[in-house]
Amino acid sequence: MQTVMKYFGIGMLLIHLQPLIVNAELVKQKGKGEVNYRFTVGAADERAAITEAKKNALTRFAASFDGPRFELYKKIETTVLENIDQYVTDYTELDHQTDTTVKRYRVFIEASINSTLIESAIQKSSGQAGMDAGGQKAEKSYITFVFVARELASQKIYNAKRTTVDRTESSDRGAETSKVADDAQSAASSLDKDSMVKRTTGGNTEIKNDEVSYRVTTVSEVDNAVNAVLTKAGYETVDAGDAGLDVDGFKKDFSGGNDIAKLTRDAAVKNCKEKEIKFFALANMDIGLPQKDEATGLIRVYVAVTAKVSDLSPKFPKTVASLAGIPYAGLGPDPQVAKQNALNEAAAKSAADLVDQLRFKNVH
Repeated sequence: MQTVMKYFGIGMLLIHLQPLIVNAELVKQKGKGEVNYRFTVGAADERAAITEAKKNALTRFAASFDGPRFELYKKIETTVLENIDQYVTDYTELDHQTDTTVKRYRVFIEASINSTLIESAIQKSSGQAGMDAGGQKAEKSYITFVFVARELASQKIYNAKRTTVDRTESSDRGAETSKVADDAQSAASSLDKDSMVKRTTGGNTEIKNDEVSYRVTTVSEVDNAVNAVLTKAGYETVDAGDAGLDVDGFKKDFSGGNDIAKLTRDAAVKNCKEKEIKFFALANMDIGLPQKDEATGLIRVYVAVTAKVSDLSPKFPKTVASLAGIPYAGLGPDPQVAKQNALNEAAAKSAADLVDQLRFKNVH
């Protein structure tokens, strides 16, 4: 009976641990470690080289972080490296070398890095929304967002208009000569003329901006991706409709330009303040034309994101995070799938980048 209960207890423990295992995101990264040895390579030297390789893999992984995230990681780097086995769950040894000339042992591995644990460590170090200065739970900060996707619908290109002005001036000059005949009874006169023409050319060139119009939409997958990132960071997200935002107004403004009208923004800020929503995030996602990816043969689409997060708690809203045309790519077997993958990638990564900027500035 005790044996049955023992296995039952282990089974229940595994059931409780399963969500943690599923949610853990493992990233593969190669690493190199080397140590000097005295006489021959022993087991201790091999273990030391493996540890250095794990640290090297983690350092290479962190090097891929963007600015704000890398700065956040640097705050916890020492602690992470001191507990390297907690963050590198397992590894595969690819090769090892022994240099007897300088008595150096090298090992090359492919490490599995638990990026979820690193994210958790960054959150604890930098603080997150819904946490007070002592790290205790507090009331979460409300945030609402509008992410609109747009692609080129039409473009009218104007040729340069050239206006030319010509002015011609002419003048004649000459000398009159007279000649008397030999019989002194008659005389003849003539006029020699010298003609000059002067031409002046001028004018101007007028260049008009192209007229561009976009198809603007909101995508539920994009909203879900952004919402997941913000929720994970500890923010209480509010649907744009529930916040009273005129989403159609944002779409209309972005269909013909790169910014929103003052009236649209003022109304959004007013509604958010009335509902005590602290942060407002706005982004437009420009979808590029499909291209063939030479490496994979798939279709690749780029999405460039321009975004801004405003803190509405002061008397006047202030920008606390922003992105300026950051490109993200998506691949797929056809343009539609590639576009959707690019939008999902752009939504998740741009939202994460904005959150990192807020954390770096200790804005919660």
